[in-house]
Amino acid sequence: MGDGTFLVSLSGQIEWLDVLAPSGTSWYCKYEFYSGPDWKLIGGLEAGLSQIANVVTNGDKVVLNFPIEVQFKSTNPYGWPQIVLSVYKDMQLGGYGRAHMPLKPGVHALDVHLSRPISSSMLGSVFAFFGYHPELVDVKTLATTTGNNLIRMETTGYARITVNVVTQEFKNLGYDIGKTKD
Repeated sequence: MGDGTFLVSLSGQIEWLDVLAPSGTSWYCKYEFYSGPDWKLIGGLEAGLSQIANVVTNGDKVVLNFPIEVQFKSTNPYGWPQIVLSVYKDMQLGGYGRAHMPLKPGVHALDVHLSRPISSSMLGSVFAFFGYHPELVDVKTLATTTGNNLIRMETTGYARITVNVVTQEFKNLGYDIGKTKD
């Protein structure tokens, strides 16, 4: 390339959700990648929406096997890409999750912890009792550190994502990510 940029290619899938999934419930997942100001999307989809998966037996994992593929170009590793998940059960919020993509090239399995906001008022607690949970206005706030310490959350499970990371020109620009498997 020679223009001082490097490429990062991410491909894989959101495999499954490990949540309290009673039989007869329907689940789906939205994802969105966020990155720093020097990062440019050059291929793939930065956001997506999975199919609806129905749970047949109580306690089963919700299998999505939803593909993700995205390529970025950057001059600076600051703002390394991260994925934010929004998981829904029967059209209501099941939880949010966030994870930075791995730095090292290769195949990685990520367990992304899911949580949802807890209501801060008595009226909100009453609504939560009937299944209406508060949602974030902008899920991008999860990808930053601004104000996150003010959000009270409860754990709702986790999602498994497998991702294959491929980098190009990273080492030639002097970035050292340590030893990689040969």
